[in-house]
Amino acid sequence: MKLNYDFVEAKPLVLPMHEKVSLNLIGCGGTGSWLAASLCRLARVLTEKGKPTQVTFIDPDIVEQANVTRQNFCDAEIGLNKAQTLAVRYSMAWGIEITAIPQPLDKMMIDSEQTTLTILIGCVDNAQARNSIANALEFHQQWRCSQHATSFWWLDCGNHETSGQVLLGSHLSTEPEFYQFHELGCIRLPAPTLQHPDLLVPRPEELNNHNLSCEQLAMLNAQSLGINQRVAAEATEYLIQLTTRQLKRFATYFDLASGSANSYYLVEKTVLKAINTISLQGLYT
Repeated sequence: MKLNYDFVEAKPLVLPMHEKVSLNLIGCGGTGSWLAASLCRLARVLTEKGKPTQVTFIDPDIVEQANVTRQNFCDAEIGLNKAQTLAVRYSMAWGIEITAIPQPLDKMMIDSEQTTLTILIGCVDNAQARNSIANALEFHQQWRCSQHATSFWWLDCGNHETSGQVLLGSHLSTEPEFYQFHELGCIRLPAPTLQHPDLLVPRPEELNNHNLSCEQLAMLNAQSLGINQRVAAEATEYLIQLTTRQLKRFATYFDLASGSANSYYLVEKTVLKAINTISLQGLYT
């Protein structure tokens, strides 16, 4: 049996010095509603340790009756905007200020200061929303020096019926040499949509049923009741390790039915293999 020593050989993710942290939760439904509380806990801890942390929730959708059992909402919140509902709940619980934006993501909503570690946390369930995140990533990275470690990252959360994945990336370049490691470690990673171009391919139900809510889409795909919480737990650990400079992996896959999980670590050859060779022409237009 061939042993995999990637974790032992993994290099750290190198971040530039930064004064603040900006956590931007994009999508407050299935996974996002469970992840929201963990973001607030992390923000409070980082702020108390001298790293002021901004939290923003972004989602145009309202809470529906069908959301109450699968998502982190209750009957009293039906009819309210998801982002605003979670912001009110957790700002009171944790004593932190949370910005709620009840609109679809626009690239200008995101803080792009060079002295801020900015993380886009995608918890969306359709190709159009992920394309908006990819566009925001591309827009904000163009103002940064590509030769240095970046302070702008995209953590994408996704799932199927009983399986899910968490993917971390920073750039949309398809040139392998762009991702060569610095002597100190990894300074940039291919975006989640480069690791998996299929994330930008609409599912049949997205094309044929434009008025379906995220909950109705979930029902069509018969998702496990616990899958969103599992994705949120994995994403939480990524964020903790990322903001404390301990992260040594960039992709994690798991399956509830079998109880299995597998991660890909920050080893240069592994990162280069993650750049999918499928033609990306037209995906970001």
